[in-house]
Amino acid sequence: MRRWNGVVANADDLETFRVWVVWGLGAPPDHGAEEDADRYPPGAPATDVAVGIAAANDPKFAKADDDHRWVMLVEGDENDVDEWVRDHEDASGYASYLLEAGSAHEGSDTER
Repeated sequence: MRRWNGVVANADDLETFRVWVVWGLGAPPDHGAEEDADRYPPGAPATDVAVGIAAANDPKFAKADDDHRWVMLVEGDENDVDEWVRDHEDASGYASYLLEAGSAHEGSDTER
């Protein structure tokens, strides 16, 4: 479900807990008409960095209005996050929060 961006986790890293950016199209959890614990993964609200990661990885998400998309930070292993995204049609994708944010920083002009 996650687009390959040239970064590959080692086989033993797939079960390592880390923070993931999970996003989708539809009403965000705080705007949903009904609360459904299975509809959204348990997680924290997104940061601006997380929203940028989702937009960079998903053109449809990037073009969608804020009232029609959602982003969350989820802690877990990649196998569980991947399974959750595959099982929920509202989910569009996921990316590693730390790897993506670190890659963006490595390419910035502030680092010399």
